Amino acid sequence: MMSLGEEGYLVNTKKIMELSRRIQEGIKEIPELFIIGRPDMTIVAFGSNVVDIFEVNDIMSSKGWHMNALQRPNSIHICITLQHVPVVEDFLQDLRESVQTVKQNPGPIKGGLAPIYGAAGRMPDRGMVQELLVNYMDGIC
Repeated sequence: MMSLGEEGYLVNTKKIMELSRRIQEGIKEIPELFIIGRPDMTIVAFGSNVVDIFEVNDIMSSKGWHMNALQRPNSIHICITLQHVPVVEDFLQDLRESVQTVKQNPGPIKGGLAPIYGAAGRMPDRGMVQELLVNYMDGIC
């Protein structure tokens, strides 16, 4: 606030909120995806009933986009910041391409985390999820 001032803060906030709406519109334009809830601010979560959303996330990560995986329902989310303003169309294009890649080539991406998140999301005993994830982390560290 000291360097931007109230006016600068409001200008940046407006840019971020407009960007959030643009990303939501872009996601809605991809028929394989749906938005989770009603994102009123800067976190937009989305999932799919057509493709494995965790595989989409793995491909997006390989393109330099780092989102967070969620479960129940299986989904991913992006936290929108000012850094996304100049690259929003690149993000949406990469997302469209990633969805199509997974749709045309179903199956886990080698080295990706989709199998771990997918298995954890299907386990009815939530205690087993913790054990699975701890063992997985122990195995890769």
